[in-house]
Amino acid sequence: MKGKKLNKGVNYRTLEKLFKITNKGSETFTYDISVSVVEVYNEQIRDLLALVTTSKRLEIKQAQEGLHHVPELVEAKLENIKEVLDVIKIENSARPVGSNNMNKHSSHSHL
Repeated sequence: MKGKKLNKGVNYRTLEKLFKITNKGSETFTYDISVSVVEVYNEQIRDLLALVTTSKRLEIKQAQEGLHHVPELVEAKLENIKEVLDVIKIENSARPVGSNNMNKHSSHSHL
């Protein structure tokens, strides 16, 4: 999802393309871009952009048909691709990294 420095992942490439599109249409339209980053592990949801870790349990709520949201999730407003890199650094530092005997050999990617 994230990729490496020379081979950026899908998240970064998608936001990079989104900013290129919004820059082309900026004379006609106004765009507001924001992101939230969550980790779902063992049925627990963690806000990876929250400055303070809280014991309050986050839950996914259904807003209307087909739309879901997580109340009280931190939203980072983004103006440019540099701010995307800043958000990625924040979420990287908040994400616990490790493996155990169950996931060490799994086919899923681990940081």
